[in-house]
Amino acid sequence: MGNEIEKEAKNVNKMADRLYKKKNYTEAIKLYAESVSLMKTVGKMKIVEKFQLELDQAVGKRSEELNKKGDELFKLKKYQEAILVYQSAWDFLQNAGEKWNKKLGKSFLKELNKSKIAYAKIIEDEAEKFVKSGEWKEARRKYEEICDIVKIDVDEKMSKSFIHKKLSVYEKWAQEVNKKGDISYKEKKYEEAIDFYAESVRLIEKSDNNKLKKDFKKELFKAFSDHAQKINNMGDKYMKEKKYEEASGLYAQSVNVATDAGNQKLIDMFTKEMNKSFEKYSQSINEKGDNLFKEKKFEEAAEIYFKSVELAEESKNKKFIKNFKSEFEKSIDKWAKEVNNEGDFAMKKRDFDTAAQNYRKSVEIIKNANNSSLLKKYNEEYKKACLNLAKEVNLEGDKLYKNKQYEEAYNLYSRSVKLAEISGDANKIKSFTKERNKALEKMQN
Repeated sequence: MGNEIEKEAKNVNKMADRLYKKKNYTEAIKLYAESVSLMKTVGKMKIVEKFQLELDQAVGKRSEELNKKGDELFKLKKYQEAILVYQSAWDFLQNAGEKWNKKLGKSFLKELNKSKIAYAKIIEDEAEKFVKSGEWKEARRKYEEICDIVKIDVDEKMSKSFIHKKLSVYEKWAQEVNKKGDISYKEKKYEEAIDFYAESVRLIEKSDNNKLKKDFKKELFKAFSDHAQKINNMGDKYMKEKKYEEASGLYAQSVNVATDAGNQKLIDMFTKEMNKSFEKYSQSINEKGDNLFKEKKFEEAAEIYFKSVELAEESKNKKFIKNFKSEFEKSIDKWAKEVNNEGDFAMKKRDFDTAAQNYRKSVEIIKNANNSSLLKKYNEEYKKACLNLAKEVNLEGDKLYKNKQYEEAYNLYSRSVKLAEISGDANKIKSFTKERNKALEKMQN
């Protein structure tokens, strides 16, 4: 058995050598990796080391190849595309062993960072145009994009400068919104003023201007403390009209504003009202789930029940949370069973592709419920369907191989290997891999 595996490993390694000589490094890497894995099972570590060095060499060459593509894109000033290619080259290099990292690591990283900075400067020009026109959301989005590209490890000084500019956007934005609040307050539009002041506080908190943070909070505290009762009356009106979504949204916003204003009495009052509104809101949503469940619309019911659980959690009502979670899991079980039955039907028709898809879906669904026995059952059915599908695909590969359509056969054999790996059948993985490699060998001749 050991001799057979060793022979297979050497054959795979030779195929990798041929691909390497043709500069097809991507496919060579796959086969070198397979030859290393096979030889490790035999335990002949000297040969493993040799194969590993060849694997590192192929990975190193592929990283050089990618890096050159990055250079070409950089020269054309296609910086965004260059970043992606340079990043791929860098990622490849990390798997090429210490020798290759020492040889190319510093220069690869320098080129990657250079392209990031060049691209960031282009985006900065766009961001500043938005700042000048007062399009704050767009300006913020652009600076966030820049900060995500040019981090401290790329260029510390430049990174800090970009972060400051991003925070300045929030500062200018907050000042504009605060002025609107002042205008509304003078016009005695107090609710509108509170909204503006609250928004200005939330925005200025994201800046680095501590003085304005203090000043804007003072204005919010005054406006909110003077007119809190009006907001509470509006919430009561929504509750009476059974507009629970609007009520809970209003109270939640009021809690946030009271927190920003630092008024504990109002925080407590609005929190209590908010919890009540979330209770009513979660109940109303849960009832919709019950109706869908009765209609056997289990997928839709599960989505609605999940929302009711989230709302119950907002209300802090433990009884609701427990009951709604139970209903959610019950609907998940029913939905998963429904999809699983479709898989059973496809299996009986020997439509293994459809069966595998349905079984896989049932596994993904049941993962959302606390039902380990069903998860295990559905997983086993999925593996069985994959094994049957693997055999079917492999037979199609055999037909193509006999017709000397080696590339098409190779693609089908590759798919049969992947499916066999999902099924966990070691014998089929081994035999299908052999057939795949045999087709690859014919493709190279």
